Amino acid sequence: MSGEHLISDDETRQFVEGFLETSPWLGSIEWERIVIGPNAGYKAGFDGVFPADTELSDGQKWSWRVSFSDPAGTRKTLCHETVLEGLSRIVYGDHAGSEGFRYMSIKQWFTEPTETRRALQLSASEHSLICQRALYDKIVFPTGEAEKLFGKKLDMFEDQRPDNGQPDS
Repeated sequence: MSGEHLISDDETRQFVEGFLETSPWLGSIEWERIVIGPNAGYKAGFDGVFPADTELSDGQKWSWRVSFSDPAGTRKTLCHETVLEGLSRIVYGDHAGSEGFRYMSIKQWFTEPTETRRALQLSASEHSLICQRALYDKIVFPTGEAEKLFGKKLDMFEDQRPDNGQPDS
């Protein structure tokens, strides 16, 4: 089997881009081009950067990595492999009740035939769920549309906001 059915770097990168778009509290975002596969770390220079003219060995390929920090300054990193781990935690995890309901579309997307799966789009909220599972193995931050109560985002500081109670987005 040639691997055409595998979830691609482009697909996982889209998840991270959606996650970052819905997470304005994350900052210092840095994208890198990296090599993955057997002994890929040996291809990087002393500074950890992979030269553009790097020759790939069998089983290696170009990929991506993104680093960012939360408001407390904690640095986090996502790459193709960690996003796949988050997706696996959702698909193969035991999630009951509302949590299981929240993951239904992600599970369906995962089991679609490759060409169909690549044509379907998960929402930015679902991208956020996948990335948070990859980073924390739980949902830590609100995920956008899924967190609205009665059609309005819950805002505990509504009475302190000058512009109709809506936070800046």
